[in-house]
Amino acid sequence: MSEDPRIEQFRNMARANPDDDLAHFALGQALFDARRFGEAAIVLKTVLRLNADYSRAYVILGRSQAEMGDTDAAVETWQAGFEAAGRRGDLMPANELKSLLAAQGHPVADTVGLVGIGESDRDDPSREAVDTREPGEGEVRDVRTGRVGARMKFDPFGDAIGAFIEANVSQDSWQAWMDMSIKLVNELRLDLGDPEAQRIWDLQMKDFLNLPDALFADKVWE
Repeated sequence: MSEDPRIEQFRNMARANPDDDLAHFALGQALFDARRFGEAAIVLKTVLRLNADYSRAYVILGRSQAEMGDTDAAVETWQAGFEAAGRRGDLMPANELKSLLAAQGHPVADTVGLVGIGESDRDDPSREAVDTREPGEGEVRDVRTGRVGARMKFDPFGDAIGAFIEANVSQDSWQAWMDMSIKLVNELRLDLGDPEAQRIWDLQMKDFLNLPDALFADKVWE
C-alpha cells in the first residue's frame, strides 16, 4: 500500500530536520489523524525528547495511547503534559489536559503555575493569575490565554473566522501566531497556494489560538 502523500511529506521533513520538534509534531499529528496510533506515539515521544514542554504533543500522545487501550500510559502522559503546560503558561492545552484527566477519573488541581479565570492566587504569590477584570475600551479577553489584552485593529481574513479572531484574540496572541506561522511555513516548506498546505496552516492556527472547531466545520480548501 502506498504512503499517504501528506504523511510522506512530513516524514521527509522530519528526516531532513531531525532536531526540529515542529517537524516531528506535524508528522505525529498526521499519523494520529490517519489512525496510525502506534506510529504516532513513537513520533510524539521523539517530539517530547526534543522539547519536554511541547504541551500539544502530550495531548495527542495521550490520545494515541488511549486509542491503543493503554489508559494508564495516557493518564501518565496527560499528567506530565499538564505540568508542562503550567510551566509554559499554556492555558488552552492545560484546560484540555485537565478535561482529559477528569474524564478518566484523575482530576487535577491548578497547582502548577496556572490560575483559571475567576480563581485566586493569594495562597501562592509566585503563581501568575489570569486577569479577571472585564475588558475595557479597545480590549478583549483573549480566547488563547484567558487574559485581557489589546483588541486587534483589523479582521485578518474578512470572513467568519477573521471576525471571530478580531473579537476574541488579543493583538499579542495574533503576533505570537504570526511568529509561529513563519516557522511553520519555513520549516515545513508550506506553499500556501496549495490547498493542502493552506489546510495545514489553518488547522495549526486553530489549535494555536484555541479557535472553535465549528468555525472550520464547513470550510473547503481548494
